[in-house]
Amino acid sequence: MTALSGVDTSQLLVTAMKVCKENHRILASNIANIDTPNYSPLSLDFQSALRQSLNGQGRVSLRTTQPQHIDKSTHRPTFERLVQSPKNDYNTVDLDDQMAQLAQNTDRYTTYGSLLVKQFDQIKSMLAAMR
Repeated sequence: MTALSGVDTSQLLVTAMKVCKENHRILASNIANIDTPNYSPLSLDFQSALRQSLNGQGRVSLRTTQPQHIDKSTHRPTFERLVQSPKNDYNTVDLDDQMAQLAQNTDRYTTYGSLLVKQFDQIKSMLAAMR
């Protein structure tokens, strides 16, 4: 049995896009804190976050009774590695590294979205052929 047996392809792609969205939020936060003293960048382990999302783990949904409530159902990022040479203010954000990760994350999101569109186009074509 494979690791993804029994998982719907569209569910996998949508979940992967959600994990990319969360990763994008974390990377943007790292970039926004580039001048914050003592800040260490956070990173998301994409594979484990995807696995947890597919298994329904790692997310806690809070009930909101007012539209102003904040959604707290986000993944908790884990540290993957630390930058070797911090700046004088002990901020360890490497802008070049964060921008490269942001570009890679954007490529992933775009690819998953394109694959999802192709899947729906195939279903649409099958339904049109059945008429």
